[in-house]
Amino acid sequence: MDRKVVIQNFFNDGEHLYEDQLGWSKWEKKEAKSDDIKEIFDFEVVLVGLNLAFYYVDDGRFYGIHTESLPIKVKILPPDRPERKYINSRCRGDTHVDGEVIFSCRDRKELWDGVRIGGKPLGEVLSRSYIITLD
Repeated sequence: MDRKVVIQNFFNDGEHLYEDQLGWSKWEKKEAKSDDIKEIFDFEVVLVGLNLAFYYVDDGRFYGIHTESLPIKVKILPPDRPERKYINSRCRGDTHVDGEVIFSCRDRKELWDGVRIGGKPLGEVLSRSYIITLD
């Protein structure tokens, strides 16, 4: 099977990010008992209340959804280790850190329909993102 490389050397020399690594992992799909991107988001973020950090490959930025306090914030996460050679190691995905807030709300249910990144809905963004942390 030929895998499509999205970003070369994303993890390390010769360790690329592949298209099949974008979006939710097999583990998250299994945990949510679904392959549907919105159902998984609803389970992990809305129901369980986990924070989510991801790298959006289409704009090269790290984002975080911090759900532990009100208002709930979606923000651009600044790389905490920008000097690192490999993209995956530049940001730990800590949603507690300050970053440019691009959306806020008081109810997690507002996230799916409310968040837009580069004019694209959250579902489309997540399907083109590498999930860094879910905690």
